Amino acid sequence: MRRSTSPERRVALLAMTVLAGTVMAGCGPGERPAEHSGSKAARTFDDVDRSQWPDATPGRGLAKGLKLPLERYMQSYEQRVAIDQAVRDQQTACMAGFGFEFRPPPAGTTPPPNPNDANMERRYGITDRVVAERHGYGLAKEEPPSGSSSPKLGEAATMVLSGAVGKGDTKSSAPISYKGKEIPQGGCSGWAPRKVGAAGLDFSLVSRLNYESLTRSQGTPKVRAALKSWSRCMKEKGYEVAIPFDAIHLTTGKGNRSEQAVAIALADIDCKKSTDLVSIWYRVDSGIQREQINQHRTGLETSRQQNEAAVRTAERLLRR
Repeated sequence: MRRSTSPERRVALLAMTVLAGTVMAGCGPGERPAEHSGSKAARTFDDVDRSQWPDATPGRGLAKGLKLPLERYMQSYEQRVAIDQAVRDQQTACMAGFGFEFRPPPAGTTPPPNPNDANMERRYGITDRVVAERHGYGLAKEEPPSGSSSPKLGEAATMVLSGAVGKGDTKSSAPISYKGKEIPQGGCSGWAPRKVGAAGLDFSLVSRLNYESLTRSQGTPKVRAALKSWSRCMKEKGYEVAIPFDAIHLTTGKGNRSEQAVAIALADIDCKKSTDLVSIWYRVDSGIQREQINQHRTGLETSRQQNEAAVRTAERLLRR
């Protein structure tokens, strides 16, 4: 599954590199582990703190309730967690079929700060005064991730999981079978996303359009005028800065959570409010995205439908 840079994040260890899917596609003749995907492998989210998950739309601040047209075509964090968990369960079931105990940590325990690539809360710079009062330009939560340690695996288990032997430049395909049982293409880590239908998911189009709309909107006359008004407001408060994305640089050497950073952040938000910058930028941004959707509807709809199909499959597997 290809995703853009937002915030969601993958553990680099082998056991976790494919939890969200890979570029492997199709099911080969050796993909029998599906028979083992019973209720013992399925997990629930009862022990996952959902209160830490990012809201689908900002619940307060200048971006409260704002949702861009392209968000319809982005994968939400809740969808991502469902697919990731189903993939992990299928990996567990596949490995059990070879006699290995493999239990990755549950999905959803290390949520990102935003629910999708739009990052509405900070798309036009900081917008939440409550967070700014406490953290300046820092995020509300920046504690170290927890619950993401990967199971330790022996050589044979690693081979079955990855479908490969060796490391780095010496890596090669694993044997066709292990103890007489055929290893699926790409190992259990390659088979699991295919089982869930997540291996071919591609959000590169919506990610690119999302970035382009922000860039294009910033150069429009309405937004440029609003940015100038915001910049003048900041200058009146004693801060020389042209655009909100550069305001954090005013904290260099002081820390983005320092007392001075808090003062700058509050001025930043107050100037956005007095100049109506966020609302103006959002309206222009939304208009550009509606045009983009009209131009790329087929590709966007294909990606959305594939994602929703994977989510349905994931939810069905998780109910077993």
